[in-house]
Amino acid sequence: MTAPEATPEELRVASSAEITAYLQQLQREGADLMLAGPQGQSLSSRIVALDADADLIGLEIGADPEGISQALVAQGEITAIAYVSTIKLQFEVEASVLVSGEQGAVLRGTLPTRLYRFQRRQSFRVQPAGSAYPRVIVPDGAEHGRALRVLDISVGGLALALPPDFTALAPGHAAEGLTLELDRISALRITLLPHHASPISGDASGMLQLGCAFVELDAHAARSLQVYVDQTQKRRRLLKLDP
Repeated sequence: MTAPEATPEELRVASSAEITAYLQQLQREGADLMLAGPQGQSLSSRIVALDADADLIGLEIGADPEGISQALVAQGEITAIAYVSTIKLQFEVEASVLVSGEQGAVLRGTLPTRLYRFQRRQSFRVQPAGSAYPRVIVPDGAEHGRALRVLDISVGGLALALPPDFTALAPGHAAEGLTLELDRISALRITLLPHHASPISGDASGMLQLGCAFVELDAHAARSLQVYVDQTQKRRRLLKLDP
């Protein structure tokens, strides 16, 4: 049986002191944040200003040729996602406004009144039984159509095997429009947030293991993943029991 998923209410942080402590840690570590809007836009950022007494947070906006930051502010709903070690943090950027300065554009807002804290490995991970599937297909760019092997997967995220020459997925930057093929029939449209890369133990070719989190899976994709994880786990148990 897979580990039960905790509900957002059980993981909600409402203490202003605790929220400030998490934000200070993100700022201190220079952690990447992903800013996401209700229509699917996303932008990479980090905390560059934090003043609890003034109820102020400032988020760096780097190169933004498509004007995504302006679109996020106009929509009025901005969700920030970041990681501290194995913990996923999520909060809303409230009263947001764009300001320009010598260091470039900054998205200013008030400190969140609540923050959600998720344990990244709270859901059960399984290793695929075969090497062909699951796989992730890159949609465009220099790596168009390239298939990446999935090393393990859960309803919260997955680990990919990256060839040493692969450059399309960068930690801290959301990758949209990817296709996750669970098998020859089931294909899911997904967005991934890569968060760390490490060498694959025992691999002499330079392959890397890239850990990624799913970003805002829809209900259909979440159900399909849960079914896949459950079935894969059951098959592995049966193989162990088979003499």
